[in-house]
Amino acid sequence: MRERLPVFVWLVLMAAGAWIALFRTPVSTDLTHFLPKKAGIAEQILVEQLRHGVASRLLLMALEGDKESDLAEVSRRLAERLRENRAFVRIDNGTQGFSAADREFLFENRYLLSPKVSEQRFGAEGLRQALEARLAELASPAGLLEKEFLPRDPSGEFLETLRPWMKSAGPSLRQGVWFSPDGRRALLVAETKEPAFDLDAQAEAVAAIRESFAAVKGNRSVELLLSGPGAFSVEANATITQDAVRLSLLNTLAITLLLAAVYRSLRVILLGLVPLATGALAGTCAVSLWSGGIHGITLGFGATLLGVAADYPNHLFTHVRRGETSRQTVSLIWPTLRLGILTNVAGFAAMLFSGFEGLSQLGVFAATGLLAAGLTCRWIMPALMPQHIALPDRIVRGLHADEFLRRLSRFRFVPPLLIFAAIAWITGSGASLWNDDIDALSPVPESRKALDEALRRDLGAPDLRQLIVVTGAGAETVLRRSEDLKRILQPLADNGTMAGFDMAALYLPSHETQSHRQSALPETEILRRNLDEALRKTSFKPNAFEPFIADVSHAKHTPLLDETSFAGTSFRLKIESLLFRHGELWVGLVPLVGVADAAQLQAALAADKNLIYLDLREASSRLLRDYRREAVHLLGASVAAIVILLTFGLRSPGGMLRVVTPMAAAAFVTAAVLMRLYGGLSLYHLVSLLLVMGLGMDQALFFNKPSRTPEERNRTLLSLLICSFSAVMAFGILATSSVNILNAIGSTVAMGAALAVLFAAMLARRNPSSA
Repeated sequence: MRERLPVFVWLVLMAAGAWIALFRTPVSTDLTHFLPKKAGIAEQILVEQLRHGVASRLLLMALEGDKESDLAEVSRRLAERLRENRAFVRIDNGTQGFSAADREFLFENRYLLSPKVSEQRFGAEGLRQALEARLAELASPAGLLEKEFLPRDPSGEFLETLRPWMKSAGPSLRQGVWFSPDGRRALLVAETKEPAFDLDAQAEAVAAIRESFAAVKGNRSVELLLSGPGAFSVEANATITQDAVRLSLLNTLAITLLLAAVYRSLRVILLGLVPLATGALAGTCAVSLWSGGIHGITLGFGATLLGVAADYPNHLFTHVRRGETSRQTVSLIWPTLRLGILTNVAGFAAMLFSGFEGLSQLGVFAATGLLAAGLTCRWIMPALMPQHIALPDRIVRGLHADEFLRRLSRFRFVPPLLIFAAIAWITGSGASLWNDDIDALSPVPESRKALDEALRRDLGAPDLRQLIVVTGAGAETVLRRSEDLKRILQPLADNGTMAGFDMAALYLPSHETQSHRQSALPETEILRRNLDEALRKTSFKPNAFEPFIADVSHAKHTPLLDETSFAGTSFRLKIESLLFRHGELWVGLVPLVGVADAAQLQAALAADKNLIYLDLREASSRLLRDYRREAVHLLGASVAAIVILLTFGLRSPGGMLRVVTPMAAAAFVTAAVLMRLYGGLSLYHLVSLLLVMGLGMDQALFFNKPSRTPEERNRTLLSLLICSFSAVMAFGILATSSVNILNAIGSTVAMGAALAVLFAAMLARRNPSSA
């Protein structure tokens, strides 16, 4: 009963942990977890835009084919079909796509929204010029629209109100739809209702586009090109998932065959997963209780760091001798295993003090997971293991560990020498050790990025890079400051400093501007007199514009518009994405298109402290750099804690150096090689190097474990070879991935694990009986 009690407690805890993990632990994709706890408004807005910004919701489409007429026809039919899909807020291809409610809203509020409203425009001469212009336009293709609204809008304010919504600076019109400047592609842009990080919603939107294209294409020779953050997210997720599943199956097969050849028992192989599964569950629950949920990145990186725990059961299995119970064996290896666990836990515990919640979560996950895996190996595994592990005697006797380590000890100078060589190479190469470019973390291929840039350039769409942030105590303040900013930006757009810009004030004027427009509208009798005078010189009937007079009279006293006035229209999301409350402040976003001279732009904005210029790529890289720097600083604290624990645990500075040196050599040499291959280390490499250090320390501790007999030393060597081969094989297969995330992690750990066992063997402790 006493032996079964730990197993019973473990089963209860596993059941409780599974309940917490499955039903009480939301998995988050909120990037604010990776912001510093004292992040400024610029950093907060940066993350908000990456998650919810209008540019992040754009899907760009291009149609390629032989015949321009086919491209135009497919573009029209595709746009019509997609406008019926609720996954999209708007579909633009150069044709007018406003609903009846949209047109009615703009028409009813045209005198508040039109930038052309002025006293001169409603004077006798201004009205005469407007009426003559309307007569000329009646003969043009736009004449039907003019004829429909002419009695109520002879001054043309409705068209002026439509203009900001219809303008999309880049594309030219051919056969009524957008085309690229060279005429090779018909262009469309879709704005999704949900943000780019919502993979399910984006996958549905992408599928809807492809299905609609297939339905309208017919037998025409037309191809669809699709780009944008949502399309990239869906594509990258599918590629990573497909690659991960394929490589995981290969890993499972390879490691299963290796362990089957050594242990010859399916039960033993499955038991080897118990500490790892316990650690992953414990880490998830600990993070959930710590912060109320877990981030997906924490889950992925944390599972990678728990790779050290995969070695624990192998140490136990290989050390069980004939006539010796598993409880006796675990008691013998426990002091070494315990020291390895405690040093790893102490190393990751340093992350708890991080100013980034994501890094704190990673520390909690890894430290708790490794501790739980180690305790499971100590107290649970002996009760679950068979009485005897059938290791082939010829394998154990044939290793000749003493002779093998004696020969390798001749090269004990190599690891410390390589540490100095690697440091000299890193510091003397003139290149940066770290690659903090946010693009280095992106799984999107360069060819797809190039297509995205080309389509954005052709469409004149705002990219994900540059914008201006306008702040104020209220929405009205932000709108007034945006209007002031417009007077700065328009000359820059005219002289080629940028291609264009967008802002809420283009669609929703400030109350000050609206009031000014209302005051410019004449009183009814004055307007009637001015109109009568203007009509004498035209062919219009005298009483044709009574509806116009009534509308102006009403508009002069109508309530002013604010950000809530667009609620019943499809324009609402556009306004809300460019003008919104952020805490106690209001924020206006001004996305920029085609910035050619950032220095001149920044100089023009420098005088106004309420304006924040954001280069999203540079700001993202800066945030990533801050995150990486803190991780490196905490890593330094971790190494210090590890050195102190090893010195006390091994009771010898020399023993500590025999453990730390191979670990450091493996990390530094791997970093130097990867720096050469990748042009700098990314965040993926850094996390992978943490695993390399954990593996290296585990290898070195067991190579320096006191052993009673040559057989025990053979078993230790066998254990370390199995652990090393498993890691190199698993991560080596991962390194073959075409996805840069998986490739970076795989290549780092595979190389580091191989070097760690080699260097640890070179510096292994010489037992008296083998000296």
